Order: sequence, then structure tokens, then C-alpha cells
Amino acid sequence: MPESFKPKSVRELLTEMKDVSDLMIDLSYAAVLFENDELADRVHELETRMDSLMYQIRTIAAVVTRNVREARKITGILQVASAAEAISNATGDIADLVRMGIEIHPVARDALRTADEKIAWVEVGEGSVLVGKKFYELKLPSSIGIWIFAIKRGKLWIVLPQKDTEVRVGDALIVKGPPDGIAILFKMACIRREVWAPERRLPSIRKALAEMRDLSSLMVDMAYSSILFRSSEIAEEVMEAEEKFDKLSYKLWLATLKAAKWERNVARLNGLLQMVRSMEQISDAAVSIADVVTRRVGLHPVFSRALAEADEQIGRVNVAEHSNFVGKSLKELNLWTTMGAYVLMIKRGGRYMFDPSRRTRILAGDSLIIRGSQRGVQKVKKAAAG
Repeated sequence: MPESFKPKSVRELLTEMKDVSDLMIDLSYAAVLFENDELADRVHELETRMDSLMYQIRTIAAVVTRNVREARKITGILQVASAAEAISNATGDIADLVRMGIEIHPVARDALRTADEKIAWVEVGEGSVLVGKKFYELKLPSSIGIWIFAIKRGKLWIVLPQKDTEVRVGDALIVKGPPDGIAILFKMACIRREVWAPERRLPSIRKALAEMRDLSSLMVDMAYSSILFRSSEIAEEVMEAEEKFDKLSYKLWLATLKAAKWERNVARLNGLLQMVRSMEQISDAAVSIADVVTRRVGLHPVFSRALAEADEQIGRVNVAEHSNFVGKSLKELNLWTTMGAYVLMIKRGGRYMFDPSRRTRILAGDSLIIRGSQRGVQKVKKAAAG
């Protein structure tokens, strides 16, 4: 082992790997959406970091494994870690499309804009209420459901800014969140939002790609949920989601091949399909994570603790009879904007409602799988308990 190697705990390594892979997904899509080489470069910097984390976790696994029983538990951790690395590689491939100047069909950017979880570039103007405020003072994740995952300040990039980072005039905030929250942020930034309308061409491709973007990211969340709660049922939902994803992928490939007949610049469709292939790899990685649960691979308890300490939390809450949630739709509750968390799945009796619509009404006894900031998850838990 090199003298410079400073081992961290498995918990620390896995926590960082999950956070880095989540961040890389967001940055890679932002790089494509904004056609920004600098964002693509940030993805590759993180890919290098992920490689280092994998080296460390494999080294620790080799050192601590003393018998067959421990080896089996470490195998589960290594499988999840390898899946996180696969996500890293896939996002690196998406970033390469931008770095190499490979032209991507405009329908890909339209799809990213129409996906449920929005990504936006928000510049902070003069007189903005954001100026001079630190992130922990703004509480954007819990108040309007917005995550700022990067800032461009002049020539400087701040990736995953800290809680004490102060917002300045001229900062370009790269954010993700619901449409309502992003609209509020633009107003807070004192900047007019650009009006956008999708192209009329290739609507089937745009719709399928938007669904695949949302579904692949959701599958990753669900897969980590299955590990956290050691739930084979949630893991099975990931497997079912893969079937839906594969059908969408088939339809998209077929529609793209048909479009090639009249598309003048076929190379742009190739760039689109390269992006789809990377989404497929992200989906496959989620299945690999869930596979640890479905095959009942013994998982070291340190991994569950690692997930609990990640930047974005996944939690489970039970809705009490006297909770204000009862009888209200997800649209009416608007949890993402009001509390900084959203519902991934609802368990109602023996039924799992995967990716529920905003029209879905909450009933007493429902079990909600939610994702959001640590503060947001706790707020939802408290409200659901009444």
C-alpha cells in the first residue's frame, strides 16, 4: 500500500460515492442542456475523484476481509460501489459529447427541458434578495425545493457549494427542482426567465427521452431505497421500472431510425443515441444495486449508515389518520416546494404505487418513500405523523 494512502472508513467512502454519482448525473445533463464545455470538464474532474474512491474501497476490502463470511458481506458493498462507478462512467460519456464537440440533435435538449425534474441556469441580478445571503440562510431546498449544485463566478466554478457560500451579484446558479420552485428563484434573482417552446418535430422522441431521463434517475433513487430499507419489494419495483425503461428505449431507437430517413444531419441523431446509451447504462447500474437486495446478498450494516449520511436523504414515513396529508393530492400538498422533499413511491396495503401522479390522493395508513434535503425529509415525517 503506498505511503501516501490515507484510508477512510467504508461508510465515508460509500457516502461520498453516492453524492458524487448524483452530482455527476446533474452536471452531465446540464452540460448538454447548456452546451457548456466547462460543466463537462467538471464532470471529468469528478470522474477522476470516483476512480480514486473505488481504489480506496477495493484496497480496504482486501485488507479487512479475514474469512468467507466477511468476504460475502464485502461483496455486496463492492457490487453497489461498482454500480456507482458505472454511473460515473456513463455520465462521463455524456460529458464527452460536449467536450468533443459532437453535435446532439436539439430534441435532446427539448427533452431535458420537458423532464419532470428541471435544470436551470439562473443569473443573479442587481437588487436580488439572494445577494449577500449564505446558503444556510436561504434554505432553498426546504422552502422552494431548489438545489444549487454549481455556481459560475466569473471564470471560477464552485461545484456543490457549501452551506456558508455567499451569493454575489453576477453569480450564475446551476440548479434543479420543480417548475414552480425555479420560477420563484428567477423572481428572487431579479432576472427575466427566457421563454422557451419545444420544436414541433420528433415529438415521440422528445417524450420518450424525457421519460427515460426521469425514470433512470428515479431508478437510482429507488435502488438506494431498497438497500436502505432492505426491501425486496422496492428492489422488485426497480426491476419492473427497467422493463418500462427498456420499452421506452426500444421505441426511441425505432423512432430515431425512422427519423433518419428525412433528417438532413444524421450525425446529430447519432449524438442523441450516444446519450441514450449512457442513460441505459445508468439504468443498468440501478438494477445492479437493487440486485444486491433481490438476491439477498448479505450487506454490511455500514452501508445503510452511509446512505443515511448522504447529502440528499431518502426516507420512509407513515401517514397517521389525523395528519393534514389525508385526503389531499400530491399537487395540493406540493411537498417539494413547501418542504423540500418529494414522493418517490407510495405503499398502500400490499400495493406499491411507483412514481405516483400529482393527482394521487394520500390516505391514512399510506407509507411514503420520499427524497429531499435532510431538513425536508424530517419536516415531511413530522407533518405525516400529525
